[in-house]
Amino acid sequence: MKSNIIIFGIGHYGQKAYWKLRNEYHIISFADNNSDVQGTFYEGIPVISGEELKNLDMSDTDIVICTRAYYQIGSQISGMGILSYYVMLEGFLYHTDLNETMMPVEICRAPYHRKKYGEKNILFIQNAACIRTYKIAKVMKEEGYHVYLLYTLAPPYAAYMEFADIFEDIWGFSSANGIVDFISYSDFDIVHCSNEPDILVNIVQKANKPVVADTHDMQSIRGDIGIETIVLEYLANVNSDGIMYTSAYGLDVAKDKYGLDDKETIFINNLVMEQTTVLQALPKLSSSDHKIHCVYEGGVVGDDKNSHRFFDDMWKKITDAGVHIHFYSPSDIAYCKRLENISDLIHYEGSISGEKLILEMTKYDCGLAVFNSVDNNRFHLEGASPNKLYEYISAGIPVISAGINSLKEFVARYHVGIELDFSGDIKKQLQEACKLHIESDFLTRNHMTMKSCAKDLAAFYESVKQRKVISARH
Repeated sequence: MKSNIIIFGIGHYGQKAYWKLRNEYHIISFADNNSDVQGTFYEGIPVISGEELKNLDMSDTDIVICTRAYYQIGSQISGMGILSYYVMLEGFLYHTDLNETMMPVEICRAPYHRKKYGEKNILFIQNAACIRTYKIAKVMKEEGYHVYLLYTLAPPYAAYMEFADIFEDIWGFSSANGIVDFISYSDFDIVHCSNEPDILVNIVQKANKPVVADTHDMQSIRGDIGIETIVLEYLANVNSDGIMYTSAYGLDVAKDKYGLDDKETIFINNLVMEQTTVLQALPKLSSSDHKIHCVYEGGVVGDDKNSHRFFDDMWKKITDAGVHIHFYSPSDIAYCKRLENISDLIHYEGSISGEKLILEMTKYDCGLAVFNSVDNNRFHLEGASPNKLYEYISAGIPVISAGINSLKEFVARYHVGIELDFSGDIKKQLQEACKLHIESDFLTRNHMTMKSCAKDLAAFYESVKQRKVISARH
C-alpha cells in the first residue's frame, strides 16, 4: 500500500481505520457520499465528497474503502478510472484491481515473539480491546503472567489510553493468515480471545495454541441475528479449549446448547478491578436543590427501539416525575446531545472512565441500571453482566434496576438498590431507594472484584494449558 491514503467512509469502520493506520500512513483525507459530513473534519482531517476523487492526482495515493457497501463504492471509483483500491472491514485488509479481487493483505511485519526463560504468558486477542479484557489482563499481570495484545480493528489508544501500558507488546494485524502464522510460530502459552463477533476466535483456533473463548455477548440469545452468526458461535464454543462467560446464566445456556462437558469452563462477571477507595466523596447535587439526581453510565442507542439501550421513553417517564438524569457515554455525541432535548432534566456529561468516573458518580443519589426489555432482547439481557452495577456500588450509590430479573434478584438479596416499577410512583420509589446505605467495602467483602477472581482465573488458564498438552499426546 502506498504511503499516502484516502479513507473512503467516515463511519464506524472509517474512524477505526484512522486509528489503526495513522502512524504508518499519511492520511490525506476522508471521502464520503453523505453530504451531511462533507466539509467536516475528523481528528483534524477533512472529509471530502466521494465525487471529488475524480479531480485528484491519485498516482501516489491509495484509497481504502471502509464501509460494508464496499462493492458499490468500488464500482463508483472504478467509474472514475481508479481501478486499484483496498477494502478494510473489522480491521482486515483486502486489495482489488484488474488482476485480483479481495486479496488479503497483511501490513504487520512484527517478528515472532520469543519468551524469556520461565515466562508464563497470555496473548489477548480482540478486534478492539474493551474494559473487561483490560481488567483480566491486568489482574493476570499482577499474578505474574506476561500479557500481550493482538487487535484487528483499533488499538487501545483509540478508546482507553490509560490501559495501553498494561500490555508488554501490542500488535495490529490485518489478515487471517497473518494472525494464524504469527501465533503458531510465536511462544505464547495460551490465547484468550474475546467476542463479539465470534470471527477472531474461529481464526485463532487454526493456530497451534490453547484457545480460551471469552463470550462477552452471547449472540444466539438475541432475536435478530442471522444463521452465519449462530454457526460462528457454535464453532467458537465447541472448538475452543476453554470457555468463559460473563454470567452463570450465560454459561448454563451455552452448556445446554453446545454440550461443553469436555471443556474447561468458568464465568467471570464484569466486575470492577478492585473496590475504589473514595477518600472524599463529592458533595451531592441534591444537597443544593433538594431534587433527586440519578446517574447512568454506558452506551445509548437512538436508532433501534428494540435495543436494550434505547432509553428515550423510560428516561422521559423518570424526568416527568421531576427527577434529573445525568449520563456519561462513549456513544455518538450527536445522539447524546439529542437525548438532552427529551427533557430539561436530562444532562449529557461527556465520557470518562475508571476511578475518575467512580469519583464523579459520588455526587449523584442513585445509579440507573434500567434497560429496555422487549421480546427480542429479553434472554440476551438475562445473560449480561453490566459493568455499571459494580461501578455504582463502588461509588457508594444505590442501584435502580429494571428489565433484568437477575439484577432485580441481586439488588434485593444484597439490599443495594430497588427494582423500579414504572407503573407506580416513580419519585416516591427513588426517594426510598436513596435512603439505602452502601458499605465502602461491600465489593471486597463479598468477593465481587476482579482481583478476588485472580486465583480462579490462573487455575483456569493452567487447566486449559494442561488439557491441551494431554490431548496433543493422544
